[in-house]
Amino acid sequence: MLALNHQEPDRIPIDLGGTICSSIHRDAYIALKQHLGLEVEELRMVDYIQQLPYLDEALLERLGADFRMVQLPAATAPDVAIFEEGKYYALIDRWGSKLHMPKEGGLYFDWVEFPIREASMEALDSYTWPEPDPPEAIAELRQQAKYLYEHTDYALVGNAIIGGGIFEQPARVMGLENFLIALVREPRFADRLMEQITDIYIESCNNYLDQIGEYLQVFCYWDDLAGQDGWLISPELYRRMVKPKQRRLLEAIKRKTEAKIYYHGCGAVFDLIPDLIELGFDILNPVQVSARGMDTRRLKQEYGRDITFWGGGVDTQHVLPFGTPAEVADEVRRRIDDLAPGGGFVFAAVHNIQARVPPQNIVAAFETALGYGRY
Repeated sequence: MLALNHQEPDRIPIDLGGTICSSIHRDAYIALKQHLGLEVEELRMVDYIQQLPYLDEALLERLGADFRMVQLPAATAPDVAIFEEGKYYALIDRWGSKLHMPKEGGLYFDWVEFPIREASMEALDSYTWPEPDPPEAIAELRQQAKYLYEHTDYALVGNAIIGGGIFEQPARVMGLENFLIALVREPRFADRLMEQITDIYIESCNNYLDQIGEYLQVFCYWDDLAGQDGWLISPELYRRMVKPKQRRLLEAIKRKTEAKIYYHGCGAVFDLIPDLIELGFDILNPVQVSARGMDTRRLKQEYGRDITFWGGGVDTQHVLPFGTPAEVADEVRRRIDDLAPGGGFVFAAVHNIQARVPPQNIVAAFETALGYGRY
């Protein structure tokens, strides 16, 4: 909490698996546990789409993780089942979209069919909107959160967003290209679609936070608005169409919890950060250091007083998967030097650690953060 309040604690907080944007792919998780000589348990998935398992305590303690997730499985309702369809495993998510993962060498699920086929009000009228998680499931999470809050010193991280972000989720129900066209050509349709998603998210967050909000230190929201080189839409379109809905959701969340609010946005988000600060977000993740304009020293100088950087601890596009352990350690020390002064930094990899990342490199990253990241 000192770090999240822009003060210097004894060492930099470390995150692995505290969120579904700072975890590890199932294949890399298994290889890492085998490398460390830890027993590999039967995996339970918190995110089927990204193939992220719940991480067990032995690994989290071994790597010094300071956060614990309080979250139901993401993007899948309790009755969603995985089935086979030709060369693929398939599932229908709670929004009615179909996803595929190749049986041979598949690493994650991707969207292939969408329930909203046209940008019309009639399509929205006939669409079956998803239901928030049931109260009894949230009650089970409450018991978990209460126990962790009373018996450990971990920071607890919550999430109740049952899909992508307000900008992101429309692409998951009608396809990205179709939604981007609709934003410009059918703005009334796009506005209503995002408003109804916002309404569902507010209901879901209220249900969750009414039971769990008092125990949380961090609450997560995500919305990818940028790619590798910059905005996916114009800043003007974002501020007119998307930002007011994010504000409405954020205000609803803040009425229910005193937790710090975490925003996940991939890519080149340097120019988005002032909007996030103005909205009242406390934390930025994943700090994609390999994207355009995302120099960590400049980020800290420009925005370090106003927002906490959660991530950016090691370049996951180039160094973590393809470097040597020594190169990984050098990269971690460089990012700590840039981001840690004055607090306001949580060490994590940039987004989830992917399959085939050498376990030696993962160990090098976290051991360097533990050893070097002291104030």
